[in-house]
Amino acid sequence: MNVIFHIDDSKKWPTLLNNVQHFREWLQAQSDNSTLEVLINGEAVSDAVLDSPIDLSLLARTVNIAVCANSMHQRQLTKAQLQDGVTMVPSGVVELAQRQHHGFAYIKP
Repeated sequence: MNVIFHIDDSKKWPTLLNNVQHFREWLQAQSDNSTLEVLINGEAVSDAVLDSPIDLSLLARTVNIAVCANSMHQRQLTKAQLQDGVTMVPSGVVELAQRQHHGFAYIKP
C-alpha cells in the first residue's frame, strides 16, 4: 500500500512524524515494501532547510521526501538550502494529485 503524507502546517510536524513512524513499523511487521512519501508545501517548507530544528535526514533514508518548488520560491528558499535526502517537485498540489491518481493513499494530519 503506497502512501503519501502531506504537511503544510509547521505545527503538525510531531503528528506527521509519528504517523509516518507508526506506518513504517506496520509495514515492517507485514514485510511490506510499499513506498512512503512526505510532500511538504506551504509554510512547512521552511522546516526542510538545513538549519531547521526538524531533522529529516534519518527519515529520508526510508521515506521519499519532496518539497514544493512553488512554496520554496515564495519564501526565497533554494534547493541548495534543503536537507540531505529532500527533493524538490515543481508543484506540491500536482505531486499530490499524481500520486493519488497512481493509487497512493493520502494522509494529512
